[in-house]
Amino acid sequence: MTPWWVVALAAVALGVAGHLTGRQLATGGYRIPEDEATHPPGNPWWTGPATGLLAAVATLSVGGDARWTSLPAYLLLAWLTVALVWIDLDVHRLPIGLVVPGGAAVLVLLGIAAVQAGGTRWVLPVVGAVLMGGVYLLLALLPGGGVGGGDVRLAPVLGALLGWLGVLHLAVGIAAGFLVGGIGALALLLLRRVGLQSPIAYGPAMCLGAWVAVAGTSRILTWLLGG
Repeated sequence: MTPWWVVALAAVALGVAGHLTGRQLATGGYRIPEDEATHPPGNPWWTGPATGLLAAVATLSVGGDARWTSLPAYLLLAWLTVALVWIDLDVHRLPIGLVVPGGAAVLVLLGIAAVQAGGTRWVLPVVGAVLMGGVYLLLALLPGGGVGGGDVRLAPVLGALLGWLGVLHLAVGIAAGFLVGGIGALALLLLRRVGLQSPIAYGPAMCLGAWVAVAGTSRILTWLLGG
């Protein structure tokens, strides 16, 4: 079991990083002319607590066993998640300048963990990246698929992280992302916040689905199997 002080340290450190990031995001510096955004970027009060919470989830879920060497990749995902959710909700865009270098850093950290693990452990994140990336690429190519280029770039990163934990985590993460996205879109329609043809940010659903899988795959499977 992960020591409580490790969880607390990760939560505080990432919480501070998330707070500072939120203050920077609140300036709207990520916006480009094509966004045509005129509303205020938002209030960053939640970015610190959210990043700290995700860091605690990552530490509890990944840091308590032989997979601890991969923990830095999931802590980086905690920070990336908050930044990407903020930007996608604001301007319906997952910026290349954040997804690509952030995703590359995640993959490098997983690569280091795979080398330390030895054997064929590296196969799992590769399979995860290919499968989840392929699913979202197919959706992007289909008429009315509802996903954009940013989602396609983010999918292999999330797939690699979920694949590292196992095939079941990958399946739960993909399914949870679709479920969260569907529920979110339905809620926005019922509240008349969007129309049938309105663009909807899908990055937050992808990220939340991944975190559902990281934290709850074993519980979800136990529930589904009636155990």
